[in-house]
Amino acid sequence: MELSVNYLGVTFENPFVLASGPPTANGEMLSRAFAAGWSGAVIKTLIREPVKNLQNRFAGIRFGKDIMAFSNIELLSEQTPEQWYHDIRSLKRDYPEKRIIGSIMGDAKNRAQWLELALGCQDAGADLIELNFSCPHGYPEKGKGAAIGQNAEYSAVITRWLKEEKQLTIPIIPKLTAAVTDITHIGEAVAEAGADGLCAINTIPSLMGFDLKTLKPRPSVAGYTTAGGYSGAGIKPIALRCVSHLAQTPALPVMACGGICSGGDAAEFMLAGAPLVQVCTAVMLHGFAMVTRMKKELLQFMAWHQFSKPGDFIGRMNPLVRAYADLDPHYAVKARVDADKCNGCKICYTSCQDGGYQAIKMERKKAVIHAEKCAGCSLCYLVCPEDAIHMVEL
Repeated sequence: MELSVNYLGVTFENPFVLASGPPTANGEMLSRAFAAGWSGAVIKTLIREPVKNLQNRFAGIRFGKDIMAFSNIELLSEQTPEQWYHDIRSLKRDYPEKRIIGSIMGDAKNRAQWLELALGCQDAGADLIELNFSCPHGYPEKGKGAAIGQNAEYSAVITRWLKEEKQLTIPIIPKLTAAVTDITHIGEAVAEAGADGLCAINTIPSLMGFDLKTLKPRPSVAGYTTAGGYSGAGIKPIALRCVSHLAQTPALPVMACGGICSGGDAAEFMLAGAPLVQVCTAVMLHGFAMVTRMKKELLQFMAWHQFSKPGDFIGRMNPLVRAYADLDPHYAVKARVDADKCNGCKICYTSCQDGGYQAIKMERKKAVIHAEKCAGCSLCYLVCPEDAIHMVEL
């Protein structure tokens, strides 16, 4: 089995790419990431203005020992474009087999700004260009980032500016935000404007919360906060929906980003149609070395199904994603309890009583299903901690 993939005519040695963010803040970090086994990286977004990040700019929510929800109010690259051009040249010299994706942001009405940054990345040796139409904090109030990605006209105009520039020959990939009514509407607009591929998604606008002991917001900057970007494992289902929909309409090649923490997560996004997966938050929490585990997990998935290469399964599951109206209203299942596994914890009983159809009773400290009351909702199956309940097709 092998893991190499082709994306827009560019070969990546494996599907794992670092997303634009803190792990791609400078060339030294990318050098260590490439040595660890990442096939490529999206540099931290370039902008033609000074950037100074706030301190105490991260927050998270733990579930047990794991941080499942993460939020940041970090801005774009603190390096100048010229510093990045130097780093890109050095990285391409030292790691010619690795792929570097330039990420850029400009004003919605400044054509020259976008062209300058795109051509600068290309001339330095970048393999592709990602357009940051999706940053949810700091920049939308200036008419940039997600303020562009939420406007189909702006997104299309900027994409068209770059595609019409004859000197710019590498692929152009708008990075879209999920903070819209219909992401495919924006995807179709940039596709019509000539975009070569798409990336979805960025972090999601959020307010992480308040510390109930100190009555300070999280994160707290001198006692105040602002809406930030929500990331981590919790946004994976949102990102998966966006990738699946974009892979079908407008059906451009998609780079997936959002909540990817394992090789199994990567496999799901690839099944939904994404040849490449980008990772950021998980790397911030676990380090560059996690790519070794992710590659092993992806290979294990491939072995289960006797896939020899990613091309055997990319997009394989998308035909199974349909509109609600297209699902079979006559499909029927019922819950069944394995009495040998049931430990009488009553979790399923409580859930069914207060959130279901009152179809479970307890007999001799075991859960028993009232078949005539069971509506096949599967809540009991989901909450059972002992894998003692299964849904059986009728």
